[in-house]
Amino acid sequence: MKYSYLNAGVDIKKADKLTNIIKKIATKSGIGGFAGIWEHEIFSDYYFAACCDGIGTKIIPLIEKRDVKTIANDLVAMNLNDLICCGAKPMFFLDYIAANKIDTVLLKEFINELNCILEKYNCTLLGGETSELGDLILRNNFDVGGFLVGALKKQNLICRDNVKSSDVVIGLKSNGIHSNGFSLIRKLHDDKMIDDVFFDNLLAPVKIYYDIVIKLNENKLINSCANITGGGIISNLERAIPDNLKLKLDFEKIPKSDVFEKITKIIGHKEAYNTFNMNVGFALVVSKCNKDIVLDIASDYEPFVFGEVQ
Repeated sequence: MKYSYLNAGVDIKKADKLTNIIKKIATKSGIGGFAGIWEHEIFSDYYFAACCDGIGTKIIPLIEKRDVKTIANDLVAMNLNDLICCGAKPMFFLDYIAANKIDTVLLKEFINELNCILEKYNCTLLGGETSELGDLILRNNFDVGGFLVGALKKQNLICRDNVKSSDVVIGLKSNGIHSNGFSLIRKLHDDKMIDDVFFDNLLAPVKIYYDIVIKLNENKLINSCANITGGGIISNLERAIPDNLKLKLDFEKIPKSDVFEKITKIIGHKEAYNTFNMNVGFALVVSKCNKDIVLDIASDYEPFVFGEVQ
């Protein structure tokens, strides 16, 4: 049997098609970036940024384990890693919970964990919505979504228009598959293609890159960046460079990972790179003259150069 994200029930091409439809409808929104940018004459020196995300079907095994700490971490991470792609700092967060039946004990624990994580980033849990949807959500399950709003001074905007030919691409290592591709991973687990120990290791909390990205941006060392999530390395990095430029990437420069090597052996190279981050959790596009200082400052994130802009 050939395993793919499509066969597991997720059609990336249809999702991309829908995004293009939305772009045509909301023509003034600038949809397509990792976070939406908004400005108003009252706040003339600032941009506001906003994003919305969930954690996909990774939530299913996490609920089975009652691991609300990882659910809360991943919900913040998936949004915060998108928000920082424009250089914004978080201000407030809203959550949406859709449950079959409200489990007050479990959801109280989740909200407590969510609030604790947000406080680390000086972000306020401002509100949200909890819905009991017995006809829609499976028994004993719930889903979560997050909405994050931040702000930045206009001179600190990270924008793909800053990218130029000869810029280099620096990867920051992931700590696994993060929170993408779990429909396929769960299929592999159900079919005994991966064992319980390997599967459980894939449930590790998503790594948050906020501290290093903000630090580099405050020192004017980033031209553009990309959160490597659904769709893999290339499709996400292409969102971070102008249309008139192209990427030359060398995947052999990416540090090897037992996790991704095992997955690749099962589903094939093309499917793996089109679905997973392949050990590149976050990518930075920087001027060649700043390469060494960025590698030094980001050393705790095990950075590596794996491409350039042409």
